[in-house]
Amino acid sequence: MNLGGMVKLKRYITGIVLVLCFALIFAAAVSGQTEINSDPRQSLEDISVEEKAVLEELFFLSQEIDEMNRRAEELAKESEAIAREISLMEEDISKRQEHYDIQLSILEKVLVSYQKNGVTSYLETLLSSENLTDFIKKLNIIQELSRNTGEMLNSLEEEKNKLISQRETLISNKALLESKKVELENAIVQKQKLKQEQEDYLNSLTEKKEHYQSQLNNLDQAWSEVKELFSNISAEFSRAFGESNLSVEDFNLQMDFLTVKGFITEAKFNEVIEKDKVLPEMIFHMNPGMVQLEVPEKHLLLSGNIIVEKGSILRIEITDGSFYGMKLEKASIDELFRDGNFLIDLSGLIGNITIKSVELKDGYIEFKLSPFF
Repeated sequence: MNLGGMVKLKRYITGIVLVLCFALIFAAAVSGQTEINSDPRQSLEDISVEEKAVLEELFFLSQEIDEMNRRAEELAKESEAIAREISLMEEDISKRQEHYDIQLSILEKVLVSYQKNGVTSYLETLLSSENLTDFIKKLNIIQELSRNTGEMLNSLEEEKNKLISQRETLISNKALLESKKVELENAIVQKQKLKQEQEDYLNSLTEKKEHYQSQLNNLDQAWSEVKELFSNISAEFSRAFGESNLSVEDFNLQMDFLTVKGFITEAKFNEVIEKDKVLPEMIFHMNPGMVQLEVPEKHLLLSGNIIVEKGSILRIEITDGSFYGMKLEKASIDELFRDGNFLIDLSGLIGNITIKSVELKDGYIEFKLSPFF
């Protein structure tokens, strides 16, 4: 092969190598991009039993930290409100004290004048009257002066009692404010302690720390989405049932010796939710003694009971729950329903009839109502 041919061959081989290199780099970039863009929820679904146990412990600490954050925020707001009340009360006490001092000064001058002139002076004034009309007029003036003095005394006594009461309340509020400040400091310390505990636990995982930190971030983000979803869900839930086309027939009422019985199926219950355009996908499961609420998209499962309120309102009280199979603490459940429990007002359907009790059965809710007669 001549020299020109060898040069062409080298150029050809170099070109192939460069193409292969670019292809490998592009494939790696695409793979990396795919990994970056992967759904965090999918990665949470695919975790192993071992990973779940570790993540559950980390998530438990996250819930505790969230609760401390909420408590600290509440205490800070309470402290600010009490401080404002103290400030307003101090201003009011100052004004009331000034008014009291002025009234007291006036009364002192009146009493000094009364003491100086004495009863004799008033008697001389009356006796100097030219006629009966003049006498009555002067008598009325003297009586008016006496009455005004008495009213002033009563007013001063009342003002004095209000001042004493306000000062006692002020002292109590200042003590309460100091107590709230101590609680707030303790909450902040506890939050820092929990954060450190979580960080220490992550550090103990050594080479897997970054992996679990990433998983925990995904879980915290997903949990934030659930809390946002539930921010106004109680009101929407009540509205959906209030606007639904449920009828008396859906409650399958029947007489049973001095009692009216009825039931509504979980299918009818879920139908109301499914038809609503605002509520997210939620599926209720009625089991003996327990109601379960599933939010499939968010991997959320809640359970509790149904309680009758005011004779015609059903309150769904959630007491337990899990998120991606991980137990939810009571504080986290309370956070979901901080705007109120799920309520269903049936007064529009049953009128003045009172629901005596409800019992959860397999696939339906059974009612006992007061009789019509």
